[in-house]
Amino acid sequence: MKNLMQKQLLLLAVLWTATLGLQAQHETLFNHARVVGAFGGPITEYGLSNNLSTSVGGGGALVINSFFIGGYGLASVDFDQLYDEGDVDVLDIGHGGFWLGGTFQPHNLVHMYGSARIGWGAINIDLNGNTPYRELDKIFVATPEIGLELNVTRWFRLAGTVGYRYVSGVNENRGFTGDDFSGAIAGVTLRFGWFGRRRSFNW
Repeated sequence: MKNLMQKQLLLLAVLWTATLGLQAQHETLFNHARVVGAFGGPITEYGLSNNLSTSVGGGGALVINSFFIGGYGLASVDFDQLYDEGDVDVLDIGHGGFWLGGTFQPHNLVHMYGSARIGWGAINIDLNGNTPYRELDKIFVATPEIGLELNVTRWFRLAGTVGYRYVSGVNENRGFTGDDFSGAIAGVTLRFGWFGRRRSFNW
């Protein structure tokens, strides 16, 4: 009898816990997430070290509170400084992928801005202008950056950043490494779109 009562109490406890679980409203990271806008615009990266060339491209994202998530694409002008001699005329890099970021106190005229671009791409080569571009290596690229952003108008924001571009996957048997394409960068990002009405002091 005692064992039967214990089993009945255990069954009631399980049923009660299950009922509470079905009825409870759990607070999660995304409970208060709300899409408030979207934007797109050009991105430019200027090499600050390792003789990195300029990369240009663009991206777009959804604005969720003070965060944003979207995609980007970038390509370098050239990397011919890596090959001053030999048959290589132009060496460049192109990549694209995810673009994540956020702002702190975005309704202030000037505020903090940070982002990370995480993507995949390829290194291409042109042999003295006589050969079409051909793919050399599949690569992975990660570029974290941080800086300041200026609210020019309600629909236009201008960000200036510093960051680091990390490249991996380069075939070292070809005479260069990922370090040749990695280094410190300065970035300029123009964002055109709608960034929401609600004042927010969160990232």
